[in-house]
Amino acid sequence: MPPEDIEVAIDFVKDLNNVVILDEPYFLDDDTKWVLKIQLCPDDICSDSSIPVETNWFVHISPSYPAGDITIYPSAENGITSTYAHQRLNVRGDSSNPWRQGNICVARYGFSLDQTGATGEPNSAERRLPWHLQRALQWISKASHGELRNPGEPFEVPEFNTKTGDRPQVAFEESQESLDEWLCYVGQYGTVELHELDLSSKIVVTGNFEDEDECRVTGSEWGEFVDEHKTNSHTGAWVFLEDIPFLPPWEPPETWEDLAEILSSSSIEPYELLGQIKPDLEDESLKLLLVGFPIPETVDGEPVVVHWQPIKIKDFEDPTDYGGHRPTQRGRKFAAKIGNRDTDIQWVQSENWAHQQLSRRGAYPDQFWDKHVLLIGAGALGSTVAENLVRSGCRYLTIVDGESIEIGNMSRHTLTLENKDEDKASALAKRLRNISPHVKSGSIDKDFPLDDPRVEMVERADIVIDCTASRTVRRALSDRQWKNPVLFCSASMGRRGNRLFNFTAFSHSFPYDDYQEEMRIWRLKEQIEWDDENDAVPERVGCWHPASVIRMDRVMTWAGTVSRLLSESLQIRQDRYEFTVLETNNEDSHPIVTKADSPFSDVKTFEATESPAQVHLPQECYSAMKARSRRTHPCETGGIIAGTDIGDTTALVVNARDPPRDSIEKPTRFLRGTEEVNEWLKNARDSMGIHYLGEWHYHPSGEPCPSGNDIDSMRCIASDDDYACTNPLLFIIGGDESTGYTMNAYIFYQDGDWEELTAFDGFSPINGGGK
Repeated sequence: MPPEDIEVAIDFVKDLNNVVILDEPYFLDDDTKWVLKIQLCPDDICSDSSIPVETNWFVHISPSYPAGDITIYPSAENGITSTYAHQRLNVRGDSSNPWRQGNICVARYGFSLDQTGATGEPNSAERRLPWHLQRALQWISKASHGELRNPGEPFEVPEFNTKTGDRPQVAFEESQESLDEWLCYVGQYGTVELHELDLSSKIVVTGNFEDEDECRVTGSEWGEFVDEHKTNSHTGAWVFLEDIPFLPPWEPPETWEDLAEILSSSSIEPYELLGQIKPDLEDESLKLLLVGFPIPETVDGEPVVVHWQPIKIKDFEDPTDYGGHRPTQRGRKFAAKIGNRDTDIQWVQSENWAHQQLSRRGAYPDQFWDKHVLLIGAGALGSTVAENLVRSGCRYLTIVDGESIEIGNMSRHTLTLENKDEDKASALAKRLRNISPHVKSGSIDKDFPLDDPRVEMVERADIVIDCTASRTVRRALSDRQWKNPVLFCSASMGRRGNRLFNFTAFSHSFPYDDYQEEMRIWRLKEQIEWDDENDAVPERVGCWHPASVIRMDRVMTWAGTVSRLLSESLQIRQDRYEFTVLETNNEDSHPIVTKADSPFSDVKTFEATESPAQVHLPQECYSAMKARSRRTHPCETGGIIAGTDIGDTTALVVNARDPPRDSIEKPTRFLRGTEEVNEWLKNARDSMGIHYLGEWHYHPSGEPCPSGNDIDSMRCIASDDDYACTNPLLFIIGGDESTGYTMNAYIFYQDGDWEELTAFDGFSPINGGGK
């Protein structure tokens, strides 16, 4: 008994008009499918059609129904015998089966039924099978009226019978440009170079095409992959037809006699052609004749490309075997006609490997296809970016890297154990060539900058991508001048891979100063967030070398983003740049990528009048000081402030610490303690570049003005070399929860003078964006 869901479906099929169930369903072990024999009899079959009013069909249903496949085959008895559009080649197949092989296309992309996209197929047990059969009724009706191929719909080449025999697959390279050349050769023939490749599947690629006078017609311009994998070469033959060879309704020729019938009104006579090409092919171990014809992109559209459908010729007929004919052209034609008239054509599978065809699924804009890319850094990010570029259509790459592949690289690199100890640049270049037959990738197994500034592969770069995160590389790119403007991209990942920093510019040299300015506060934020215990691990147990903690999934996320940003950067004008920072959430949750807010985007700015000094105080630091003051009220409190210089005269506060545990906090007195202060400052300075900047105090319910003791203490700090702070700052908070809080800032100079800093209203960003 079939599964319950199939039984439910069959019950609903019984209620369909024009559908008759002929036998009980049975299970086919060989195909692991349930088989249902039915009769379909649409109401509107065309009376002039060869399709009978009633036809029998076999429906194959997956045991996992309503999931799985549903296929509908014509019955070998009382079924359709011709092949129509949107149908697999309708040959007899295995004679033990009561059905033919031409299953019809009624689901998914059903252009034959006036659909231009997904068909919205139902997925319930009650509706899915009936839906398929209703569509089959429509298919039969349209087939009988010749309406399966309508103008404007996507064009499909007829399915040639390539299922039998040990035959290679032929890869050719044809484009819109080569079509224009071929249209001058309609009705002509010639020879073609064929090269076998040492791959797991038997692939033969085309080379140069010559006409019968041995003049070059066109040729395939493969990348280095073909040369590296080429083994045996052969001479093949070609013939170019004006149109697709098929018998109505949509059936390729099965025999040489079928082909002769199709070409009877053309200048090509197949038997004569066999006689003409025999001298060129008879000594070849692989004898292939490529039958070419132009095809459109849409039904009734203009031709856009050439398609080659090869024929494998087992042997040529010998004229002397047929009444003693001499081996002349006439004799060879006669032998071919007598010997092949009822012989099946051995069609061979073929594919167009043209770059435009292979890149259709996920290509960059075609402006990228002919650009020369110089990729510096073949590490985790660089190798993944390079692979994305090639899979998106880039063809010309040069990889620069002086390192070799180590075992630790395997966790986040596109290369494999086979490449261990190989030079990264050379190994990656070879991998890229193995992705596409059109890639030409070179390598320079040295660190950048290179000793020889005249390296040709560097000079001809149109795009320079830096994935090293190296200041030395960026400085070297800045020092070098390209003759023509270059699209630069410098990409790096932040702590734990949670951020991507992407800088693109279009210029004669890399704008190093602009890059430094944009990265300045981001670099500081990364330093502040760095966690020595969690953000680096030993390379291996027993290995002292630290390795950053970034998983491959993050690398792949950012590599894809770099590729996309690069494709969008074609709009950058000369001497302009764009700086993009993206970030994702915690690595323990599903990643959500967003544009990162600028760090320290809310700062209160203070300026001196007696000096060019300027101080930025972030909102979060101000809030931390107020929160501590609120908790301690009515006692005084305070702590140290730490930060960094972000310019010659500008300081940024990044931490306003609570008082150490040994501090004294009284209503009229505060003495800041020293417990663990020096240790914290040393670690902050060594790991984050954060320095002591001064102190902060809270005056409960009072004015934010320094007392005499405050002034004396700050003067001592300014003159004490142990603090290493020549112009310490003092922030004082006054007031309370009921009256509100106010703050003043002061700067103390080494000569003993001090002044109150002028505060600007509100909180605002430090600086912004690219140019």
